[in-house]
Amino acid sequence: MTAIAPLVGSGAVLDLGVVDSRRAKRSTDSRLEKKTATSLFSKICEINSHTLGVDIDKQGIEILQSQGYHVRHADVMTMNLNQSFDTIIAGELIEHLPNPGLFLENMVRHLNPGGTLLLTTPNPFYSKQTWKIWRYGEPSVHEEHTCWFDPITLSALCRLSGLEPTAIYWVQKRNSWVKSLPSRARNFFSHSFILTASPS
Repeated sequence: MTAIAPLVGSGAVLDLGVVDSRRAKRSTDSRLEKKTATSLFSKICEINSHTLGVDIDKQGIEILQSQGYHVRHADVMTMNLNQSFDTIIAGELIEHLPNPGLFLENMVRHLNPGGTLLLTTPNPFYSKQTWKIWRYGEPSVHEEHTCWFDPITLSALCRLSGLEPTAIYWVQKRNSWVKSLPSRARNFFSHSFILTASPS
């Protein structure tokens, strides 16, 4: 939250992908899913209670509405909210989309001049992935992910979509000093990263 908190304290804030669906342990039955607000959305709402949340999960949105959250059901790639924002947060979202470029172009349309889009996404060069490739013959990939980005490729896509990257922050999971040693030596071994961008 260190990089996010200063951006969401005031102004119009939009958070994307706000429904957290978790299946009961050892179950594949979707009826046993528990739908709640993501921890990121909950924390942002604690800072700015006027934050609008958007998700494609209609049932999840209805549950969050019943809990008092200000949320709407929409597809982030094609939605038109008829509103612009000072800050848009897209945490661990872009790697799930079938068309990330279309999504970024839509975010430009929803940002105020000088506004900020904040993206977080896993880092494909995370040091633990190397170990998984050696042990299992392939990297560990979430079943719903469609693509990988690193800061270089995501910055390039932002520029093609009408955004100018403004900052990059590396995120490392809390673990032992030995396990975090590669990321201490080279940022590109970190678990994930944050990229901020503004309309160009």
